[in-house]
Amino acid sequence: MPVYRFAIIIRSKPKNEKEILDAADALGEAGCTDASLRGHPEGMELLFDRSARSLQAAIGAAIGSIEAAGFEVLRVEMEREAIPS
Repeated sequence: MPVYRFAIIIRSKPKNEKEILDAADALGEAGCTDASLRGHPEGMELLFDRSARSLQAAIGAAIGSIEAAGFEVLRVEMEREAIPS
């Protein structure tokens, strides 16, 4: 299966170190082990390298996992080069 690269911005208030680790644990338990977590001016950003049959399937599954962990998705971002033609 192809691997798709994209970022998902999630709403979050500023967090201390323990809260960041707790968020990472919750997201990992929900299925986001193929993403790295970093700060973002609007909350947090998850950078995914996700295998899936299609881009839509990859993004849809990622959003479902994030929401299952209790976070609100603000938007999905991609570099132009990462969009399949």
